Formats: sequence, structure tokens, C-alpha cells
Amino acid sequence: MPTGNGKVIWIINHYAGSPVHGMEYRHYCLAQQFRRMGWRPVILCASFHHLLTKLPEASTAQVEGVPYVWIKACRYERNDGRRVLNMLGFSARLALRSLRDLPRPQVVIASSPHPFAAVNGYRLAKRYGAKFIFEVRDLWPLTILEVEGHSRRHPFVRAMAWAERLGYKRCDWTVSLLGGAKDYMVAHGLPKDKFVYIPNGIDAEVSQTKVEPLPAEHDRVIRDLKGRDKLIVLYSGSHGVVNALESLVEAARLLREEPKVHFLLVGQGPEKESLQKQAQQADLLNLTFLPPVARSQMAALTRTADLGYVGLQRKELFRYGVSPNKLFEYMSAGLPILFAIDTIHDEVAEAKCGFSIPPEDPCVLAQMLRRIVAMPKDDLREMGERARQYVRRTHTYEVLAQQYARLF
Repeated sequence: MPTGNGKVIWIINHYAGSPVHGMEYRHYCLAQQFRRMGWRPVILCASFHHLLTKLPEASTAQVEGVPYVWIKACRYERNDGRRVLNMLGFSARLALRSLRDLPRPQVVIASSPHPFAAVNGYRLAKRYGAKFIFEVRDLWPLTILEVEGHSRRHPFVRAMAWAERLGYKRCDWTVSLLGGAKDYMVAHGLPKDKFVYIPNGIDAEVSQTKVEPLPAEHDRVIRDLKGRDKLIVLYSGSHGVVNALESLVEAARLLREEPKVHFLLVGQGPEKESLQKQAQQADLLNLTFLPPVARSQMAALTRTADLGYVGLQRKELFRYGVSPNKLFEYMSAGLPILFAIDTIHDEVAEAKCGFSIPPEDPCVLAQMLRRIVAMPKDDLREMGERARQYVRRTHTYEVLAQQYARLF
């Protein structure tokens, strides 16, 4: 039974997706839960961004009962000036867009990664007398300072820092997906009593019931590995610089004489071609690259693996916490986790469901896998079950929506 009171919730997320249009799904999943609770969510997002697999055909539509409003934004292909124009254009057009045909909001959620969302979130919340919730998925501009090496003096970086401080100072609440980010945010202007941690999560219904079979290529490769009794170490997701997948390739080289371990890398990204060349040059037969799978096939993929790998570069940025969807997908499938991220908020250690190792250290990774091969299988199964129980207790979107409800 719905428990809400019909409140209208506007969700501003430049990068919002849907099951029809592709990643990312956080706010679609939350919106579906809000609807079940008796609330009326509306998602305002960009007509183009790099995560979409299908572009919207109109400026508005209902996607499985959730109203979407797409704000026109220019196309881009890489992290260059056109992506900056995409961000600024989205923010400017949203500021100018007439939203009178939408129901008046009682809550406005403005979600990063780029903090310009805070400007429109605060402006619209003030106009309608609504609560303003600033949701921070990534710490920008810190992300582009550390990952992309921009100067703090760059006008674009300064503009981001200004928008970030505005969000912290003007919000009713700041929701962080990063469990260790409170001190950072307080140091940048957030009153400490306004910090709330609500991470990413899993759609329990999709992961349990709406599961499609794997593509033929993936099914063939995995059946072959299973037939040879391999320990499958799965990485699924973006193949980018920040994911530090060179460590996996080097660990595969160090383990080339270990007949049990096989690395399976599923996904796409700017570093994939380079990684494939490295593996080919080293003549690695214990590492396979496959294309990405659809969201509806992810559960079928994770269920075939024995271990799930999550890793990032060693950056101060990640010390404040991470909330990668792949981690929770692995947990939901009951996979023990290899967690190679330097962070003060380590959910794998908290759930006792895997192995936390230093990032970007292939020697340690290879040594750990040798230990895992020698472990009793029952120990790995117990770790996987702890992962499954932990994520269903703390990270389903039903649970996360209830945490949001306390802020409304």
C-alpha cells in the first residue's frame, strides 16, 4: 500500500537513464519506489550524454509510469570542450525552460556529478517553496583535479567549486553516495548536521526475476571455462584509466603458470584496445575480453563467476568512499569480492565478504589469488552468502527509498 501523501518530487540529473534509454538507473529505480510509496516523481535530464544507448525521441515521455523531461544538450565524443558545452548548455536551458506544465514540486533533488545541478536545484526549490536536496555522486571539481589534472585556477574548475559550495550552503540536506565524504563536505561549507549517506543499490526485482540469457559469445566462452574447471575472476564495467585494469593484465601475466585462474573482462571503454594489445603481446591465455552485456543480462553474467573484482587507481579522491554499481551486483549474485581500492569506507571488509588489497599492485593480487585457489570452497561460498545478505539488507532501492523518505 502507498504510504506517501502525493508529494511531487522533481529529480534533476543530467545523466539520468532508464531501461529504455540506457544507463544510469539510480533515479529511475528510486522513482519507481517513490511511486509505490504514493509520491509523484518527475525526472529532468539531458537529451544527450555518453551513457545513453538510445536517444529520446521527444522532449517529454512516460517511461514505465515515470515522467521524463529531456533538456536539449549538445553531442560530444570525448572529454573536451564539447562536453563542457554539454554541461553548461543543459544547465542554461533548464534555467530557461518553462516547467509550468509540470506539477508543482514539494521536493527538488539536484544530483551531480557536476555541481552545476545545485544552481538549478536551489533556484527551483526557492521558487516553489520546496525542500532542496543536493545529491553528490562524485566529488567534482576534486574528480577532474585528480583524475584529469586540471589546475585549480582554471575558470571552469572555479565555477564548479562555487556551485559545489552553493549546494552545500543552501541545501536542506546533502545526500552523499560516498560514506566517508562528510569531513570533506564540511570543510567545503556543508553544515555537519545536513550530511546523509545514501549509496547506490540494486533493483532486487530485476536481479531476481527479469533476467535474460547471455549473448551466444559470452555463453560459449563461459561454458568452456566452466568445462575446464577454471576459477573465473570477473570484472564488468568501464575499461578506463581510472579503473586501473593494467593491474589485472599484469596479474594474469604473473599467474600464467597457475592453471586454475582465468580473468574475464566484460565491458567497453577508452583503454580496452590498449589492454587487449598488452594481453596479446604477453600471449596471455588466462585472460578473455568480451563486449558489455545489457542490464537485463547482468545477473546471468555475475552468476557464472567465482569472484568479482573491483579496483580503482590510488587517488586521494577515492579515500572518501566509492559506490560502484558493479560491487553491489557482485554481492547480489553471491560473489566473494576482490576489492582493490584505497578508501576509508570499505564495505567488503564491513560485510566480511571478500578480500581487500592495495590498489594497483598486481603482485599482491596474484599472491591473493594463489591463496584463494587453495581455500576450501565452502569458505568462498560463506563469503558469497554474507555478500548476498548484506546487500539485500542495506542496498536494495526499496531500502534506499525509505532512507530518502525520512528527508521529505
